Amino acid sequence: MRNRETEVKIRIADVRTVKEQLRKLGLPLLHRRSLEDNVLYDTPDRALRRIRSILRLRHYRSHWWLTYKGTPFPDPHYKSRLELEIEIQQPRVTASLLQALGFQPVFRYQKYRSQYGNINPRRRESRRRDRREMIEVSLDETPIGNFVELEGPPPVIDRVARWLGYTRANYLTASYGALYLEECREKNIPPGDMVFNSPRSRKTGKL
Repeated sequence: MRNRETEVKIRIADVRTVKEQLRKLGLPLLHRRSLEDNVLYDTPDRALRRIRSILRLRHYRSHWWLTYKGTPFPDPHYKSRLELEIEIQQPRVTASLLQALGFQPVFRYQKYRSQYGNINPRRRESRRRDRREMIEVSLDETPIGNFVELEGPPPVIDRVARWLGYTRANYLTASYGALYLEECREKNIPPGDMVFNSPRSRKTGKL
């Protein structure tokens, strides 16, 4: 279980190019491209949404996780907040438990995710130093475009972003739900769920 995350998203034009850049940087592939399916839960009056927190049930590869993310801390460049996450073995029971507690599914979103990550091979002075050099890089192919997500200490995020050809001006701290709603507004289409093959599904309700 992790306690805090710091991350940014960057919209990318070409997934293959970024994969090649990551290979050249020496960041190994941790998990091959797999479909990730997420459902957000909230109260009927959207209490979590109002404070920018989330309660999420995620299926990725053969695993399920239940995640709570708190309100982001004030920061102009990075999204940093409390994250509590636990792997679960009985997703249906967990979903029923959430609904019994007053939470309901409000938004479903999908992406194909490939994950990379490593201790920076150029900095190996000590084990303590290495822990501060950890970085997790996710390549996300979504119904609204492709993104690279960088999670780790801010200096490492900045360094890897520069290696990939990006600066803080390219950083996004919005959630995929917020990015999806923005695209729906721009295209003047009613929002539903952000899923493949059915971009306007309303099975779980509105975000």
